[in-house]
Amino acid sequence: VSGDGPIIVAAHAVAPREDYMTQWRSDLTWLADQCASDNVILAGDFNATIDHMSGLGVDGGTLGRCRDTTSASGNGGVGTWPTDIPAMLGAPIDHVMATPDWTVSGSIVMRTLDGSGSDHRPLVVQLERTAG
Repeated sequence: VSGDGPIIVAAHAVAPREDYMTQWRSDLTWLADQCASDNVILAGDFNATIDHMSGLGVDGGTLGRCRDTTSASGNGGVGTWPTDIPAMLGAPIDHVMATPDWTVSGSIVMRTLDGSGSDHRPLVVQLERTAG
């Protein structure tokens, strides 16, 4: 209403299959570019772990200027995909990322919905506006 909220970007990068590697890298670069400005929150299926994003962060960010919120809150290694194996063996490819305008105060990878029909586990992340 006031125009003072964040830019929210819904992410879904193409899967890194052999025929789509160029597009996958391009998708990750595009997502990194979305974090070039202030006050940005990216969320969704990145089809990439933070290791895959190596070299795409700037100014201390994981992807562009955005930082991975689940890593910052101690849940970065919990697998979000696939749901048919234990979360500790899965790949953390779903993310909520935010520019330094936001501080993560908590996160959880929800494991109680594994049988609900999706092959991804939902993330719940609590963000607070950074003072300043």
